[in-house]
Amino acid sequence: MVCRPGLAHMRLTPGNCQELLFDDVIWVREAQKHHYDFCLRMEERGVNVLEMHNLLKETLEDPEARKWVLERRITHNRVGYGMAEDLRAWLYEQHEKFLADHLIGGIARGELGFKPTGVFGSYLDVNDFVIPPLPNTLFTRDTTCWIYNGVTLNQCSGRLGRMKLF
Repeated sequence: MVCRPGLAHMRLTPGNCQELLFDDVIWVREAQKHHYDFCLRMEERGVNVLEMHNLLKETLEDPEARKWVLERRITHNRVGYGMAEDLRAWLYEQHEKFLADHLIGGIARGELGFKPTGVFGSYLDVNDFVIPPLPNTLFTRDTTCWIYNGVTLNQCSGRLGRMKLF
C-alpha cells in the first residue's frame, strides 16, 4: 500500500512542517514524479500496488462505511461540541474523492462550506487545520520499506530523497 504525495504535502509550510514531522517543505511535483516511478517499478516486478487515496475513496462510497469513518474521525474531542455535528454533516454530503483527499490531506477552516461555531471554530484562523493531515501518510524519516523478501533503501540527499529498489 502506498500513499501518493498530494494535498497533505501541498499544505506543508515552513510554519507547520515541524509539527507534521518534516524537517522542511518538499517539492511536491518532484515527489509525485518519484512516487509514480517507484510504483511503476514495483508493478513491473509483479507487486500489486494499492493506493491509499483510491482505497479510502472506494470505502467511502458505502454509506455505512462513510458514516463509520466520519463518526470516528470527527469527534467532539477533536473539533469541539460546537462544530462536530455540522462538520460531520457537511463532510457526509461531499463527493468520495474530495472526502478521501481531505481526510488524508486535512481540512483548513477556510475550506469549510459552513460557518464554524463553538470555541474551537471561532478560535481558528482561516488557514488553521480543523482536521490536520494524517501524520502516518506524511512521515518521511523511515528510510526503508520492506516488501516480502526485498527492501527499498531511500537515501536522503538534499530536500528530496532518492529511492533505490533492490
